[in-house]
Amino acid sequence: MAFTKQKSATVSNRGRDKRVERTRLQLDAAFVELLHRRSYDSIRVSDIAKKAGVGRATYYAHYSSKHDLLRSQFGRIVAPMLVLTREGTCPVDGTHLFAHVQTAPRLYKALMGGRETSGGARVLRECFDQRIEQLLRRAGGLAKFPIPTPMITRFVASSLLAVIEWWVENGARESPRELQAIFRQLAWEGLARPLDLPSAVPP
Repeated sequence: MAFTKQKSATVSNRGRDKRVERTRLQLDAAFVELLHRRSYDSIRVSDIAKKAGVGRATYYAHYSSKHDLLRSQFGRIVAPMLVLTREGTCPVDGTHLFAHVQTAPRLYKALMGGRETSGGARVLRECFDQRIEQLLRRAGGLAKFPIPTPMITRFVASSLLAVIEWWVENGARESPRELQAIFRQLAWEGLARPLDLPSAVPP
């Protein structure tokens, strides 16, 4: 009898896990679909819940806020696209991320909102800062710079976002590999050695 009860509990837990996963997938899909039509700041939790076909209480059982949902999606989808590489002085490879942005530039525009004060832009910058710092620590690329770690990670993450923003605004004509080369030049070669600027600027 005890064995039967344990088996029933296991089956019940599996059923609950599947329901949780299904609900999260519904919320994820609803969020992405809304971003194809509206800016991040104009989307409310109630909009996401309604689109997913669930109640607000169900939404909050999974995510504490709209920002929490965005952070979750970044961690599961975007962060793994930024990987370590041994490409010269550049330990961070954004090629897969650039390829992803190229397939859905509207999503990026909706999240960034076209201004620094956008809620989506703020959350994304925090997420990129954290991911870049994580990768640099793994690569051991922070100890050699006599610069505070938060400043380095912010510089690299901001360079990455600036490259993406410029790319999307100008039609994303360059390939993801070409964009990686631009990112390397801007962020890493600038850190590795001073820019070769003329000693005097003509009047």
